[in-house]
Amino acid sequence: MAPTTSYSPLRDLSASWLKSVTEAGEMFAASAQVVGHRTARMATAGPLPSERDRTEFSLMSREKKEAASEALQAFGLGFLNLAIAVAVETGTHMWETSAAAAALASSQSPSQWLERQAALAKIAANAPANPLRLANSATRVIQESLAPIHNRATANAARLGAL
Repeated sequence: MAPTTSYSPLRDLSASWLKSVTEAGEMFAASAQVVGHRTARMATAGPLPSERDRTEFSLMSREKKEAASEALQAFGLGFLNLAIAVAVETGTHMWETSAAAAALASSQSPSQWLERQAALAKIAANAPANPLRLANSATRVIQESLAPIHNRATANAARLGAL
């Protein structure tokens, strides 16, 4: 018999936050390494940096601007898409709830009333504004927003560590 797995929003939220914290730790460690390397390089370069140093310093500035821009874009689009999805789900849910309530009100027998009341209760239990689901979605948006910064910081740490 194959094991059955059920969806657990709390487990997914915990896994998402663990991934976020792990990636943030990697990003901070890589950033500290890169800042240390570049600061030492600036100090040794003095007032007349070499061509190689000027290229590295220029790259540093450009990469920061690009990563910040990409992160802000991912953040804005991520939360905009999340808001749209919640609005659509909420509208659909309101429509289904209204239709089920109208059906309940027009019941012709006690058994039909009980059946329609159960259907309405089922719809109410599946409300789209589940706090765990929303928190999980928000966590994914944050991960996607930090990805450009994380990717550049870890790539720079690897590149500069190899120099």
